[in-house]
Amino acid sequence: MSPAKDPKDPKDPTEPEKEGTFEARISDLGERLARASAQQRGGGESGAERQAQLSGRGMAYGMRMAAELVAAVIVGGALGVGLDKWLGTWPWLFLLFFLLGFAAGVLNVVRAYGRIAREISAATGGRIGHAVADDEEDDA
Repeated sequence: MSPAKDPKDPKDPTEPEKEGTFEARISDLGERLARASAQQRGGGESGAERQAQLSGRGMAYGMRMAAELVAAVIVGGALGVGLDKWLGTWPWLFLLFFLLGFAAGVLNVVRAYGRIAREISAATGGRIGHAVADDEEDDA
């Protein structure tokens, strides 16, 4: 039978083993904190941070492009309706300006896409759409 441990006894017989693993964990934590601190001071971003930033920026650009397309169609249609009522040519100017608004909206979206593609290409070093290793593969 093993002797019962006295709860008032401050010395635990397994304490040196725990102390050794504890010291190793502390030194490992210190090294990781130093690396993270150096990376933050250097302005470096991890891949996950960069991906999150680009993803958020992509969502913002997508919403902006959709808004520009819809706004151009609405403005073109409104101009066409106004001119048709003023000149009495219903529906011809409405149709013309509606199509012109749609064309202007599509042109704005294409231009914005070109700008975004250049920015993302510069930020990622031209590696748009290339395969990357899965996070799950690292765990295995």
